[in-house]
Amino acid sequence: MASLSDRLRLLRWMSHYYRPEHTVTVNTANGLLSVSSSDWLIGKILFTRGGFEIDFIRHSVELLAKLGRLRPSGNRIVVDVGANIGMISTAMLLQGYFRRAIAFEPSPRNFNLLKRNIEQNELGERVDAFDIALSSADGTADFEISPDNSGDSRVRVVADEGKMGEARRKSVSVAVRSFDSFLAEHSENANDIDLVWIDVQGHEGHFFEGAAEFFRGRDVPVVSEFWAYGIGRAGMDRERYCNVVSHLFSRFFVHEKGGFTEHDIDEIGRLFDKYRGPRQGTNIILVK
Repeated sequence: MASLSDRLRLLRWMSHYYRPEHTVTVNTANGLLSVSSSDWLIGKILFTRGGFEIDFIRHSVELLAKLGRLRPSGNRIVVDVGANIGMISTAMLLQGYFRRAIAFEPSPRNFNLLKRNIEQNELGERVDAFDIALSSADGTADFEISPDNSGDSRVRVVADEGKMGEARRKSVSVAVRSFDSFLAEHSENANDIDLVWIDVQGHEGHFFEGAAEFFRGRDVPVVSEFWAYGIGRAGMDRERYCNVVSHLFSRFFVHEKGGFTEHDIDEIGRLFDKYRGPRQGTNIILVK
């Protein structure tokens, strides 16, 4: 049962949500973050709970440190793909897990808040932010904007109605790069990257296709969302997704019930069966 303070925080959030959209700034475990009052998921979580995925961030770093893939503190660069308003990058740096971050966020509203959150946490010299989407090739793409969930805006590939009425969403044109192409212009960062953290609403497979050269040459782990419905909306089927990740990684860990279970990469196709619903998904860690 929710406590009185929890209910009061929810009521205060609702008082923001039902007014015309505006910016709300809240001190959280991820840092001092400004959110949109219309963001019914991430903004609401940050406002009412005072943090976002803090335990999952810590558990992921601890697991990778135990595996010898990260240090408990003092790692170099984390790449935050689908950075949203910056809650992962700011937490990673303020908690001391990484010295620097490279953040990618194509949504115009999210990117503006991302830049604001970087500055108000005095991280301007430690975070490089780019308003581009990472995919399998360079160019431009239609990017659909969720009206009430900042974390569910996506590169539009499939045009049908969708389970969430995606076809009715407004879209904007955004710049798209492959990660390999990006690093060709920013090669000074490539060897300092210790972790990739990615949540791009099903477009992860396209990112991996566009980052194949980077991953083949380095032993860099990835923390990734897995969302079978989103992968399908991104125009990628089960076989293609499994093929690309199996060529780059050898094992994966599934985050379930507060812990991790380890699997051979050949088993990753089973996730499509377990998390088949449009609102079912999980987080995984991919390693060589």
